[in-house]
Amino acid sequence: MTKKSTAATSTSRPKRSRALVVGVAVATVVLVLGAVYVAGYLLAGDRAPRNASVGGVPIGGLPREEAVATLEEQLAPRADAPITLSAGDTVEELLPEEVGLSIDSAASVEESGAGRSWDPTQIWQVLTGGSEREPVTRVDEARVAEAVAAFAEGADGEPEDATLAYEGTEVQVEEASTGVTVDQQATVEQLVEAYPRSTTVEATAEVTQPDVTTEEAEQVAEEVAEPAVSAPVEVEAGDAGTFEVSPESIAAATTFEVAEGGYVARYDAEKLLEGNEEAVEELDTTRAKDAYWTLEGGTPELVEAVDGTSVGADALLEAVRPVLTTSGSERKASVELTEKKAEFTTEDAEKAKVTEVTGEFTTRFPVANGGEYRNTNLGQVAKRIDGYWLAPGETFSMNGVVGERSAENGFVDGYVIQGGVLKKESGGGVSQGATTIFNAAFFAGLEDVEHHPHTLYFPRYPPGREATVYYGSLDLRFKNDTPYGVVIEADRVPGSGSKQGSLTVKIWSTPVYDEIRSPDPEKSDFTSGRRLESDDPECEYQAPIQGFTADFHRAFIQDGKEVKRENYTWTYDPGDEIVCE
Repeated sequence: MTKKSTAATSTSRPKRSRALVVGVAVATVVLVLGAVYVAGYLLAGDRAPRNASVGGVPIGGLPREEAVATLEEQLAPRADAPITLSAGDTVEELLPEEVGLSIDSAASVEESGAGRSWDPTQIWQVLTGGSEREPVTRVDEARVAEAVAAFAEGADGEPEDATLAYEGTEVQVEEASTGVTVDQQATVEQLVEAYPRSTTVEATAEVTQPDVTTEEAEQVAEEVAEPAVSAPVEVEAGDAGTFEVSPESIAAATTFEVAEGGYVARYDAEKLLEGNEEAVEELDTTRAKDAYWTLEGGTPELVEAVDGTSVGADALLEAVRPVLTTSGSERKASVELTEKKAEFTTEDAEKAKVTEVTGEFTTRFPVANGGEYRNTNLGQVAKRIDGYWLAPGETFSMNGVVGERSAENGFVDGYVIQGGVLKKESGGGVSQGATTIFNAAFFAGLEDVEHHPHTLYFPRYPPGREATVYYGSLDLRFKNDTPYGVVIEADRVPGSGSKQGSLTVKIWSTPVYDEIRSPDPEKSDFTSGRRLESDDPECEYQAPIQGFTADFHRAFIQDGKEVKRENYTWTYDPGDEIVCE
């Protein structure tokens, strides 16, 4: 048997033919696009595309130069407009030109499609007739960064709480401010991105709020501060009477502090009492009196302290505080009197015992030939300082104790030194009192706080170791730097005719050192003045006075040894001889 086979026959396009077709099509497209691209290049001329506009300013069909001029003119207001940059409470205007920002009109016209270019974007603008474009900007990033840095320097800062305080009795609230930290790089980018479309830019910054806002401070002012000083507070002090606590004293004793995120009032009890001290002293209370030492018949005697009653600082605040936010008839309070201890007790005075004279000095003065004024003026000095008590640690001031040397205070005219010339003035001769007091305190070993020798030397005083005073400028002060009290004794013996007067000052205390030594001063560097003639009707003859330098010291002796030394030096001016014509 014979087998037959049948072959099936089929037809198909070869792959090479298909690829060829595709290649031809692509080539055709490329050729067409290339032709269009070349056509776009050739079509481009010196004019802007017909539909072109930049930043909303139409320039379609305008020659390049005219288009540039049009943009420069119409975009100028926008290009030069100040940019308001803000961060927190800081706001600043930046001028674009000054910070390195401007519009490049020529580049903007070119980008709109004017002129031949192989740039596909520009070819597309030509082929499509142009469109709306944003202006091309010029950016000097270094200058922009510099401007932002300067802005940040003024804007950056910690948050500040609102402040609340009294000015007199007026309530003052200072507004709070936020804390700001400017991100300078991000802000530079914001400015560049915003220009010239926007004239307001909020800087990228971290803003921190204050703990106490202006509104919170104003609320405390309205509810607490203002009512507290709205009127006096009437205070009843039992049988001692009544007095008023003034708004001024309340304001002076009040401060406002931040606590728990808000303002609270803090009161100073001592200041509140101090501000009403005069009113409290008018109450019918027993005055506390300090202990002190005095002289009776030339013998020191202790005067014991006396305790009293008064209004205590804490008690006054406790009574007044609850009614500070009230008004009208409700502003009333009552306070109980408290025991008022003497500040310097009897026990203190016993420890600061006064036993003997520790320093003494006497000066003499003539009264003949117009010197009678010394009797009066030195008598006034002696009267004011005699019996004066100086507790340990206290400082004596002659100007403070004697007071102004005026006619109203009992002083008369006498000679004083003014500009190297002796002239008459109320209180002349009081410096002799200062010299006497100074030397008594000097030999008592008390601390020399302030003394001023004369500019001219007078033989009745020890060279260098003397003192002058002038009310309001020159004072004599010494401090009781011992643990014992000091009582000053002063005795003026008046002179008459040819008999000289004298002033003796004694310092009573208890010795700290065995002895205070001060040898006679050494004189050197002598000088002489001039001989002057004067036709002044009030001229008075002045004898020549020699100038020189005086050196001396004060030695503190204990157990036969010098334990401390203080050195002094003073140069006297020469005094001119004045002859009256």
